[in-house]
Amino acid sequence: MNSEYLLLTGALRVFDNFSQSSCDNFIIEHDVKNPGFELLRSKYHVLEIAGGGNCFSKAINLMQWVYDNVPHCGGGGEVDISKDSVSILNYSFGKGRLPGIFCYHIAIVFTECCLASGLIARTIHCKPYSPNDVDTHVVSMVYINEMNKWVLFDPNNNAYFTDKNGVALSPLEARHLLGRDEIYVCGAPKDQPDWYKQYMAKNLFYIKFWSINTFGTDLIGNQKVYFLAPLGFDTKGREIAYCEYAIKINPDEYTKDWVDYLDKLKEQHIITVSEEQFLQIV
Repeated sequence: MNSEYLLLTGALRVFDNFSQSSCDNFIIEHDVKNPGFELLRSKYHVLEIAGGGNCFSKAINLMQWVYDNVPHCGGGGEVDISKDSVSILNYSFGKGRLPGIFCYHIAIVFTECCLASGLIARTIHCKPYSPNDVDTHVVSMVYINEMNKWVLFDPNNNAYFTDKNGVALSPLEARHLLGRDEIYVCGAPKDQPDWYKQYMAKNLFYIKFWSINTFGTDLIGNQKVYFLAPLGFDTKGREIAYCEYAIKINPDEYTKDWVDYLDKLKEQHIITVSEEQFLQIV
């Protein structure tokens, strides 16, 4: 184990508690009936891909399909397409590594394929402690009925975590066991599990997610944004420092959006949720 891994997992172990106080007016929705899913089902046959097994097998089948057909290729900047599964698939499906497809696009496709298949699913933005780290990660969580719990799935890497008994883990379970180096990787990064564990230890410090999870979640106006962060962590301060760092390191022609977001962020109330709220289905 290298020193960076020890530092990152140690931080997860020390900051292992979350608020038990619920935020006011918390709303969480997982919409499986949006009309947009009909186009996704008819054009890309996601019900057939999911198969007729249990929730876990459906999620695994969909994750493998997304991984095989929407490969990550972030070079050249983000592509100008609508952030919904059909638009992303229309651009990238089966075409190899096309520039502009990031983990966020891949997670959107997987989450919406799950929702279109009747699975409760949510895209989550995993963020590191350091505001001077611009490399974050986006994954999905799916509620597995037969396990009576959420499970973290990473379609960008075709991966999920298990404990020593092979039981698939939720985001918080994965975070907890990463802090103790008692976690196992299942999926594509078989040749580099240590790298993947370190990468996720870095990026699972706190989590950002959205209130309404549906077709085109990112396109919903006035969407509520929530944060699950460890007790004692200054979420707003970290977000502001991150924006300031992004402005500092980017050329002037790329900073306008960051400056605008920073101005809004300074006036914004950051909504931090309890662990119980994060795990809610409805």
